[in-house]
Amino acid sequence: MPGVEWGRRYRAELREDAEAVAGTFLTDFQRRLDDGLGDALAGEVEMVESMLVRTKIIEYSSRKSSEHKMRELVEFMHEELSTIMVRELIVCADILCRGGQSRLSKKLNSVRNGPDPFGVLRNCAWDLFLPRALDMLAGAKPVEGMDFYLPHIITFDGDVKDIVTLTELRSIALHRPSGTVLPFFNLDPFSWISERLGEKRADELHPLFQEAAYAARSARRSRESIRARLASDREVLRAIISQ
Repeated sequence: MPGVEWGRRYRAELREDAEAVAGTFLTDFQRRLDDGLGDALAGEVEMVESMLVRTKIIEYSSRKSSEHKMRELVEFMHEELSTIMVRELIVCADILCRGGQSRLSKKLNSVRNGPDPFGVLRNCAWDLFLPRALDMLAGAKPVEGMDFYLPHIITFDGDVKDIVTLTELRSIALHRPSGTVLPFFNLDPFSWISERLGEKRADELHPLFQEAAYAARSARRSRESIRARLASDREVLRAIISQ
């Protein structure tokens, strides 16, 4: 039938065009990885890993309440990591509070009993980074004359699925001139903190979530300091685990 044959040719042409665009995109992406993007992504993962390592240090070394541990973690993020990451904070709170709302937190609750705890922590940092990488894709510059939209994400990785579900987004704002991506979560971050820490503790931390504190963290943030902090905390955690 002529209509069927025309449809096959049309789909074939579209597939060839799409594969050509994808090939160009992947080639450019590999070039960017070689030119330093890979190192930048590794730095992001190190930041997440630093949060996870400090979370385990706080959990193992303190007998205080989970609320106090949460406050200690937020202060670490502000003062030493110079970055407050909401999604990662939610997952780390699940670890400290033994909420059991994600496979990742359950995995890390028994990390000290495994043969390679730091390998597990590193892998979990990558899992926790992946949703952030998906956020970044929203800021990718499209091929000229083309846009794309991802209405659904399909994953067979249970850890990533739980993270996405636990930290579900309501929307993403994109500042086109700079490419900055601003995720908006279904929950209000400060209200969420208030529910877990209590109103008094939350009010004490409120200034850390204001514009001035954000600017101060951004000004002093350093890849070298984050890497040094991670290396130091690994040794602290190693000593705790070996006891």
